[in-house]
Amino acid sequence: MRYDRQWSFYNPVRVRSGPGLIKELPAFATQAGSGRSEAGRGLIVTSPGFTARGLTARVRELFGDQRLEVIDAVRPNPDIKAIETARARLQGKNIQFIIGIGGGSVLDTAKSLSYLLSVDQPQFSLKKHLVDKAHLPQVNPLFMIAVPTTAGTGSEATNFATVWDSENQKKYSLTGPNLFPGIALLDPELTLSLPEETTVVTGLDVLSHALESVWNFNAGPVSISYAARAIDIVLDTLPALLKDPHNLDSRSKMLTGSLCGGICISATRTALAHSISYPITAALGAPHGLACSFTLPALLKFNAKNDDGRIKMAAALVGCSSIDELLSRIRELFAAVDINKLLARYQVSAENVLALSAEMFTPERSGNNLRPAGPEDVKAILHNALYNSP
Repeated sequence: MRYDRQWSFYNPVRVRSGPGLIKELPAFATQAGSGRSEAGRGLIVTSPGFTARGLTARVRELFGDQRLEVIDAVRPNPDIKAIETARARLQGKNIQFIIGIGGGSVLDTAKSLSYLLSVDQPQFSLKKHLVDKAHLPQVNPLFMIAVPTTAGTGSEATNFATVWDSENQKKYSLTGPNLFPGIALLDPELTLSLPEETTVVTGLDVLSHALESVWNFNAGPVSISYAARAIDIVLDTLPALLKDPHNLDSRSKMLTGSLCGGICISATRTALAHSISYPITAALGAPHGLACSFTLPALLKFNAKNDDGRIKMAAALVGCSSIDELLSRIRELFAAVDINKLLARYQVSAENVLALSAEMFTPERSGNNLRPAGPEDVKAILHNALYNSP
């Protein structure tokens, strides 16, 4: 890749990482200017599981008598209606700041609410904007502290939020230049209890973000450096973590890898693997990280034919002497995590996936791909991925 071509990079998220940092949440909220005003409240956005384990109560105790609202019904693949329902409940509560504690769906919900609660236009709705293409009012979202509890989406470092219209099986993205969280707080202790499957599919999500950022028209030397770091961490750490899931250092590394993956896609956005994944998640219920990663080896081979040096650069930064060596390492990872078993569990079969191929073109994603791809290319990529062609 030529360095004299135009490229850009921007990421304003302040990052703090380390075991036990969740205990410093009140200080972060105060430092952010959210304050402890009697007139204002904070909002915790999280999942039912987080509350069931007593962690929501633990966070509330940290803030003492400060009033905190709680939204803890967030489910995977957050739906437009659910977010609008939460917004209606919170209107007039004078929310000053938001703490999102959870996986990507939680953080995306928190981002969406940070925006919606700042819009002083009752007639504006998320659906009108995302589905009907209504104008997006320019506002300053509420300050948000993102606390990821999975090492996967990197949402703590991006300025977009994935939102689903479950009735119509469509995926949308709320995007704004100031939708970045104010602080990303990475506490690896919060990831120690992750089940094996969640650890795998979120780790594969990191890999997909990083590789999609590399074979991307919007890539630059800075984003490629972050992507390579994420790739290196996943390839080295995820198999070891499955053998020793309570290793705090490995959990910390995966959180760092996820952050790096989020940073690089904040600059480039994703590409064809994600475009392919959306109907698979919508129709088959396959976890996002699985749906967007099983095509990665096939896409690496596909895009390598148009490589202008960016893929070779990433491979070298990962310590590979060639793209083929990088491909071999990815296949070794897939074998180590038994991706074929996961695909079978979610019925991600050739028959089911090829039937969805006509729905796999999201222009704003597939258009980022380094090598242009048509419908027949997608079918060939899917065939190669599902039959593990050499």
